[in-house]
Amino acid sequence: MKFDIVVVGAGPAGSSAAITAARGGAKVLLLERGPEPGSKNVSGAMIRLEDFSSVYDIASIPIERKVKNVDLILLSNSNRTRISVNVESNLATVARLKLDKWMAQQAEKAGALLITKTTVLGVEREGNEYKVETDRGEVRADRVVLAEGVNALVSMKANIRPDLTPDHAVQTVKEVYSLNKDEVNKRFGFKADDEGVSWRILGTDPVPYAGFLYVYKDAVAIGAGIPMKILIKRKITPYTVLDEVKERLGFNELVKGASLREYSAKVIPEYGFPSWKACSGKVYLAGDAIGLVDPLTFNGIGPAVASGVVAGKAALESYECSKYESELMKNREVRRVVNGRPLVKELIEEENFKYYVKTINDLLHGWVYSDFSKVKLDTAKLLKHLLLGMGYLSHESRGKTLHFKI
Repeated sequence: MKFDIVVVGAGPAGSSAAITAARGGAKVLLLERGPEPGSKNVSGAMIRLEDFSSVYDIASIPIERKVKNVDLILLSNSNRTRISVNVESNLATVARLKLDKWMAQQAEKAGALLITKTTVLGVEREGNEYKVETDRGEVRADRVVLAEGVNALVSMKANIRPDLTPDHAVQTVKEVYSLNKDEVNKRFGFKADDEGVSWRILGTDPVPYAGFLYVYKDAVAIGAGIPMKILIKRKITPYTVLDEVKERLGFNELVKGASLREYSAKVIPEYGFPSWKACSGKVYLAGDAIGLVDPLTFNGIGPAVASGVVAGKAALESYECSKYESELMKNREVRRVVNGRPLVKELIEEENFKYYVKTINDLLHGWVYSDFSKVKLDTAKLLKHLLLGMGYLSHESRGKTLHFKI
């Protein structure tokens, strides 16, 4: 069977590529290895509705709750700080199974053909077209989009991108606890059934981690991500870290009587495009497959959707690789991820991470007690990271040298 475009992976990047290409009139096949879109994902996230509005009809988007507050919680050895940010609109929690299914359905309405329970084994170029091998046979296409996620086995087999190393990855673990809607409202003090909250947690013990909490209609999710190289160096499991997070936050009491419905893990890339290629011939990579996750804002879905749209247009118009990678860099969401990488690389270093969590905690507690004697400011570190964050300082693309942009 022959298609204009085959898209591998029906996640945010894949469905966005498929809907873009299908709306342009292409004959599109969207392949998903799970029994349905979203079934292979760690469920749940907080999304920004504007990330979807230019591509999807968000009137029917299946949100769980509208986020009214985002709380930042800092946990160091001795101190704990909690800052609550009021949210007026456009943030919501979602269940990935429902969200991914909804995106794929919109791609189908645009004309894409979705086939699930199909694992792609490889992609080979034969003349002017591509043979896409699956566990159910083969299909052919003029162009291919690989949106297969962080474990991009097809992309790696085709030698388009390298494997992800522990130095460039974060291991995330997550638990979801079921409660009825009334109990969720009561325990979090919500005044309406659609009201929600999200937590961002930065902690230093037993190892540095970034955690999160999402509240759904009838469930609460908590998780933590730890750089893989720290887990390996300290010989500690991510579940041990998550247990410590729950203990420090009194989470077990918060969900007392609830049932554990999900216990899952996911690898988050902290590296990728443009150090990795995003294209080979007429094969275009998007989303997690090229490491497009913004850890500074906990946003992976936004860059996935954005890069998927660019990939769909590239496949539709048969871009050369240089143009595709150029168009990726023009995209605001992708550019934000790429420009943030030098700072992220610095901040996930154990010494730097611990320094900032402790220093911010000490500053805020010092302000409360009018005693800043415990605050130790490293002005050189602060200036370096401020310049990195503002884009005035960057890493050389192939080395560790730092230079000013002129």
